Amino acid sequence: MSGTGVTRTRPANRRELIVDAATILYADRGYENVAMSHVADAVGVRPSALYRHFANKESLLGEVFARYVQALCDALDATTLDGGRFDGVIDVVLARRQAGRLWIRESRFLPHDVVGPIRETLLSRVDRILDGSTGPGVRVRSTAVLGALFSVSTHSTTAAHPPMRDLMVDLVERAATGPVAAPSSERPSGTGLPRITKRELILSAAVDLFARRTYDGVAMDDIAAAADLASSSLYNHFASKGEILATALHRGNGFIQISLDDALAVAASPEDALRGAAAGYATFAVRHPALVQAIVSEVAELPEPDRGVLFDAQRGYVDEWVHLCEHLDADPAARRVVVLAAIAAVNALANSDAVGPTDMEFVADYAYRILGLDAD
Repeated sequence: MSGTGVTRTRPANRRELIVDAATILYADRGYENVAMSHVADAVGVRPSALYRHFANKESLLGEVFARYVQALCDALDATTLDGGRFDGVIDVVLARRQAGRLWIRESRFLPHDVVGPIRETLLSRVDRILDGSTGPGVRVRSTAVLGALFSVSTHSTTAAHPPMRDLMVDLVERAATGPVAAPSSERPSGTGLPRITKRELILSAAVDLFARRTYDGVAMDDIAAAADLASSSLYNHFASKGEILATALHRGNGFIQISLDDALAVAASPEDALRGAAAGYATFAVRHPALVQAIVSEVAELPEPDRGVLFDAQRGYVDEWVHLCEHLDADPAARRVVVLAAIAAVNALANSDAVGPTDMEFVADYAYRILGLDAD
């Protein structure tokens, strides 16, 4: 009882309020940039109040991710015969666009034994909607569907013609019609040799670690151990972890820009060039999935000017694809949504267990379909 005679009570839904606030903060700022004190401020409580509900920041992220995925599963389960099979889940994703980043990026901060079953819950739900069963073939389709679906969390574009919701329904359905023949999962025997210079070994080890554990979750000692080098020797090649990341990301950007130049140089039409650009990007993504994950997730970790240079390069790269989409009956904003959905589907497939290192054409087929190009 306070001195005024008013009894202060704890809200019955405080746990839900904490999860809702954390969802917004993690999606907006990134998990690594949000402290428990930030969540407490957003809820209007002391940080100690959060620990009555969650043991630590990681356990809070686990519940945030699980609840978001459950909301998507509930939307899929509620689909009726009168509506499209993905209408409900598209409505949820569009209503909470930034929350899709939880699936793309923030969930990597969780241990595999936590995040794996949660991701599997949604993927298996989509499997059953697509095919009534589960298996390697349908899992490829489900991965592409979710890649296209969550692409809206990577941008703020809103299409007018066709309207955003109608456009997303169409794009997700295009992804759902991709090939289901089980792709290869093994690298051909007798191929594959490592680089020998220490600088390249460091880059390769670092990119793999950044993809699996995030940039923030990797220390220079971790990179040295993965490259089988003494920690001190890393500094003979790179001044900092940031320089390693910047070098890798600039290299990846250079690859896709040159690949686009090659596609344009031999194209007979805009559609031909777009097909070549998609094939080139699919090749890059399938062969370098860890670098693609870093490009998608870690550019914001760089200081200026590298961050601005790479963001500008990414926007320019997408602009080139959008310019080639003359075949689409859509306004420029809608064409951008289409392009970003195609790229996101390729990224998702390249980083999934459902695709092997020689399945470039298979993955490119999904990009063609989403872009409205005739599949090979």
